[in-house]
Amino acid sequence: MNPLRLIISLLCMVLCGQALAQSQDMDTELSALAEKLATQIQNHANKKVTVIDFTDLEGGSSELGKYIAEQLTVDLVMGKRDFSVLDRANLKSILAEHKLTAQGLVDPENAKKLGMFAGVDAIILGTIIPKDKNINLTAKIITTETAEIVGAARAEFTKTPEVGKLVSHPTPSSKDTDPAIENNSQQIDDLLIKVESVRLTSDGVNGYLQTTLFFKNTSGSSTLGIGLYSRSNVSPETKILNGRGDEFKLYYNNISGIPLVMYPQYLTDVKPGGSLIATLKFQTQWNGKSGNYGPYRLQATIMVGVEDQGRYGNLKNQNFVIEIPTVK
Repeated sequence: MNPLRLIISLLCMVLCGQALAQSQDMDTELSALAEKLATQIQNHANKKVTVIDFTDLEGGSSELGKYIAEQLTVDLVMGKRDFSVLDRANLKSILAEHKLTAQGLVDPENAKKLGMFAGVDAIILGTIIPKDKNINLTAKIITTETAEIVGAARAEFTKTPEVGKLVSHPTPSSKDTDPAIENNSQQIDDLLIKVESVRLTSDGVNGYLQTTLFFKNTSGSSTLGIGLYSRSNVSPETKILNGRGDEFKLYYNNISGIPLVMYPQYLTDVKPGGSLIATLKFQTQWNGKSGNYGPYRLQATIMVGVEDQGRYGNLKNQNFVIEIPTVK
């Protein structure tokens, strides 16, 4: 082989090897971090733990923080430890059901609540600190009994372009989400209902509120049928009230994602663990420009039943009333 060609080939192999090492660097460091944390968890005799999304120094979320939490969860489970790990999907449902936030778990009272609701002994959380060429992580183990830090570890990996994209990509639950709306949820048996967003618009004559609702079937085995009950004589009628008494009435022909129902055969099925997004549009004669008169109160009647061989049992017409302190 030509000596120059040989040198170029060797140089390419070295550079490719370095690039591969960099791409594996983050996962390798996360695996090592999981081992450090696992040892401390076992030394402290914790029986059940959970991992929440890592945040930046100001508590903001990103795709990287979510990825780190997922990887640590998997690494902790794969190690066949003497402790169990709460699935992150179940954690999210429990937090929503009891109106808690992941960031709020550092509060001793909230940590205790999670311990009671989910049987968790400890929470793993951490901070992402970007630097010029590297990403630094600090991880802590906090007990749910006292919210004391009983363990900690550090990790560092290369800030590759792929990692940089994850750092700069905020998640929908980051700081630009209104926490007042984010925490608005209500549980009806196995059905979680949450207000995702409310948008105020106007055509110069009428004011409109477009509201997005999130429905989650938290059951592990039952399919739920859900719908918005359409009879106006059922209290409360589906509407939104603002702080000065304006009524935003539901436009029946401006609903997507959830059916209006009078009979149970028209319900929409949501599989175990599945979810549904519904958008409702409300109108008022207020032009929407003279002020933002919060808080707002959403009133609706949800029909929900358990599906069994094409029929719905245990049907309920459940009043759903929730306060929305702000409108974005």
